Amino acid sequence: MRKLAIILVSFLTILSITACGGSQTKKVSEPQPAPQEAESAAAPGNDPVNVEPRQEDEPDSSENDELQIPPVFFFKIGDVVVDMDQDIADVIDKAGEPIAVLELPSCAFEGMDRVFRYPGADLYTYPIMDDDFVYTIVFFDDSVRTAEGGIRLGSNLRDVLDAYGDDYELDSGMYTYTRGLTVLEFLVEDDIVIGIIYRLIIEQ
Repeated sequence: MRKLAIILVSFLTILSITACGGSQTKKVSEPQPAPQEAESAAAPGNDPVNVEPRQEDEPDSSENDELQIPPVFFFKIGDVVVDMDQDIADVIDKAGEPIAVLELPSCAFEGMDRVFRYPGADLYTYPIMDDDFVYTIVFFDDSVRTAEGGIRLGSNLRDVLDAYGDDYELDSGMYTYTRGLTVLEFLVEDDIVIGIIYRLIIEQ
């Protein structure tokens, strides 16, 4: 555990120095449930022989699953969806006050970057005028999971690959997945996830 703690401290220190910037993305809508098939045989007087089979032109369920893949990565605080580049005031309004707020000199904008701590995760924001927008989310304990795949600190690499597939970039133990202008990164050592970051792709 001591080795893991040292690695995580180093990981978060590097992140706080290097992360900057932001660009606009849109909130992901929840996937719509598949329509239910019409009831037929249970009704009085219906002849089971006359029940029509499934039509060939009905959409295939596998195609629906592909359409339901969110176009961007997002995080959840309880049931509250947190999008990258979202106004932190909106997050606070829906999820409640953070545990703590830290300030860091901004490396890309005038003013201060702020870190809003919620249970299990830190939300890093950048300033524009009087508002602050989320551009990075860092897990700091195993009490929270990724919204899309249920991965947390301590999960196995196999769990990551099962949840997110093989479409990643690998560099020095960091598995990087990209959707739209958002990135989800897993730092892995000895096949165990020791770091998880959501971040916004920065447009220079």
